[in-house]
Amino acid sequence: MAESEDTVDGLKPLAAVLERDELWRMFGNRSLEQHHRLIEQYALHSGVPSAIAQHYENARNTWLYSFFSYRLLHVALMQLHVAGEAAIKERAAREGINTKGRDLKALLDIALEKRWLLDTHFVVTTDRAKREAEHLEMLRGMGVHREPFVGPLHEQDYAKGLADAFRKIRNSLAHGDVILKPNLSWEFLAIRDLVNQIFPAPERWTVP
Repeated sequence: MAESEDTVDGLKPLAAVLERDELWRMFGNRSLEQHHRLIEQYALHSGVPSAIAQHYENARNTWLYSFFSYRLLHVALMQLHVAGEAAIKERAAREGINTKGRDLKALLDIALEKRWLLDTHFVVTTDRAKREAEHLEMLRGMGVHREPFVGPLHEQDYAKGLADAFRKIRNSLAHGDVILKPNLSWEFLAIRDLVNQIFPAPERWTVP
């Protein structure tokens, strides 16, 4: 949803604080319970360091409260990217890698080079072959026959694409672009998997 109006959504009246933002009416009749149920799916595993987990939970809670103030979606997206960037910095620090003065692209390059991010650990890639097989079966049932087009899953194809998208969105947000998507599921799924991969084994990350 692009910014196309000159109006400003000011402080909500006290009596309306817990009312659903009227802008949500454009996207159906989602209830608060449905909104919460959607968001609670995107949880980190327990091994993520608390400082990083808090960044991420700040993003989830902001997404939750966008039910009452739609434009908080923009803030939730910003905070989500803060969580992802902080995760890379924390992992680098734990491995003795100096990230001082390095921009986001350099941080993402480190994560890729160190193989902290692999395609096989992103949910969206794990069932790719299965989904293609189901699609082919459906087509055959309709009398359409063709060969599978899903090739081998390379080690970091998706991870590299995600890193590029992460950088572009983060830069847009940093330069004041307003992004108001009604559903942040893809973004939260991607960053959740990114953070969970960067801290893959709960037993490895103990506080000294």
